[in-house]
Amino acid sequence: MKLAMLCRWNTSCGVSLHAELIGRQWVKEGHKLSIFAPENIRPVAEDEDYVYRISSDKGKGGSKEEFFKSSPFVKTDYEVFVGQRIGWIPLKPLLKVFPKIKKKAPAVYVVHERETPKDPLFYEFEWEAIVCFDERYKAQWVKKFSPSLIHIIPYPTGYLRPGNKQKAREELGLPLNERLIFSYGWAPQLHIFPIIPALEELYKSYQFKFLVLADPKHTEAETESLKRYEFVQLQYEAPTRDEIYTYLHASDACLMHKEKDEIRPGEAAVPSAILMCLGALTPVITSDTDFIWFLDKAVMKYANKDELVKLLIKTFEGDKIVDDTLKGTKEYVTATSPEKVAGEFIKLFNQLRER
Repeated sequence: MKLAMLCRWNTSCGVSLHAELIGRQWVKEGHKLSIFAPENIRPVAEDEDYVYRISSDKGKGGSKEEFFKSSPFVKTDYEVFVGQRIGWIPLKPLLKVFPKIKKKAPAVYVVHERETPKDPLFYEFEWEAIVCFDERYKAQWVKKFSPSLIHIIPYPTGYLRPGNKQKAREELGLPLNERLIFSYGWAPQLHIFPIIPALEELYKSYQFKFLVLADPKHTEAETESLKRYEFVQLQYEAPTRDEIYTYLHASDACLMHKEKDEIRPGEAAVPSAILMCLGALTPVITSDTDFIWFLDKAVMKYANKDELVKLLIKTFEGDKIVDDTLKGTKEYVTATSPEKVAGEFIKLFNQLRER
């Protein structure tokens, strides 16, 4: 099948990750893929030859000068068109070319928005199907669109790919016998600094390293205070997803903190970074927020500093909770793998083409 997708691509964000996981799976399965993407902000990889950079990106970090190229939409051959969070694309020129897109193929929208868009231009696009990740999203979108248009296909995890701890540490030049907690991300103030007090408490009883990969774009001033903690190993990297898996394989635990107020009441969101990490089968420890409400058995959750310390101790000591969690992780990853999710999209596409 010839497929086209309008989305972020090869950048660090949940939309890009979703598009890459299902898009590259389609390519593996022999489908022909064309990607129409805005300029690349926070790049994590080089573009494939089927990627067209067609516009400015209106999201944070995007260009201040708006541009849009319509010719790739018209000249490229495709049988299904997929849009993912088009609010980051200049909507007026996209709407102008949309009738030509619709003449070529049925159009499917994948919802990433935490709430339905406020821009009235969005509702001038006519979609043959709207894909939501779960019932929370659907409950919002049925207020704006016919329930017959809406389909639920879960956000995929990373591929199930367990690794060898010793081999990964040798590859990364990390000590072979040291306890290692791993974290990465783009917002240290939100995701790293709040958990330092718990790690300080833990360090009184256990020797370990807290390996933090910070965005190279962060200034020294933003993360400098982390360097005073003996247990923190701070590295400035923008790793590829394969490299992240190597770090995960090398670690005893992956610590992914979220603040409760990062998601407001009534919003729908998924923790894309956590879902991507699950496939490595490294224990994921994360704060108990609305981001991970559906991951009951696949991650270990803490509500406060004391609970975090206890979970890390149990992880270091090989408590049964680790094996139980990894069993739940494997079950969840198997059920929502890129293969499974990409296949659900293909089923939907075939249904639309048969109408």
